[in-house]
Amino acid sequence: MIPALFDSLAWACAFALCVPGLRARPGAAAAVVLAVATLLWVPLGGTSLLAVLRGAVGAASVATVATLGALLCARCASACVFPRGERVLVAALVALTGLLFYPPALGLGAVDPYAWGYGGAAMPLVVGAVALAAVAARRWVIATALAAALAMWRLQLLESSNLWDYLIDPLLASGGLVWLIAGAGRAKAAKRAGCRPAAARSSANAGEAR
Repeated sequence: MIPALFDSLAWACAFALCVPGLRARPGAAAAVVLAVATLLWVPLGGTSLLAVLRGAVGAASVATVATLGALLCARCASACVFPRGERVLVAALVALTGLLFYPPALGLGAVDPYAWGYGGAAMPLVVGAVALAAVAARRWVIATALAAALAMWRLQLLESSNLWDYLIDPLLASGGLVWLIAGAGRAKAAKRAGCRPAAARSSANAGEAR
């Protein structure tokens, strides 16, 4: 029951981020999240939309819920909850982790990093150290996501017993990569747009000099 509720919260936050008109309206955002989470459980032909989503893309990680929740809070309450600098860092971390983790986990290579999440102290210690470093750097979303993932993994609150499934999922990794690529494209377009007026001014000054 807890894993299903957790996934419904993740999808509710994701859908709420697509709803216009919620900026600076935290009450309305909370109402949308609650409404969407409820609709996900409505039976449809012997199943529910939540079951379809879980079957299609799998379970959401703790980091995904933390990231989506922070994005929604930043949009509806205050941008300082999740500043842009930390968003870029989160996107880079999850994209790089996904690129390094999923190919070998799917059998491309001699090492299977997915097995590291089943036991041993090394991986939890590394995650805890990164969380402490995030606290020292005041990256509160990263610190909260990692601490919550460790706590929920230790309590085995989700269906998986592997720590990786609490830290990352394919949608989070691909979303981080897409966000970085889109951001780079926007920055390049803005740079080009900024260069055109400067070029026009240079041409005009040259004409006046003649």
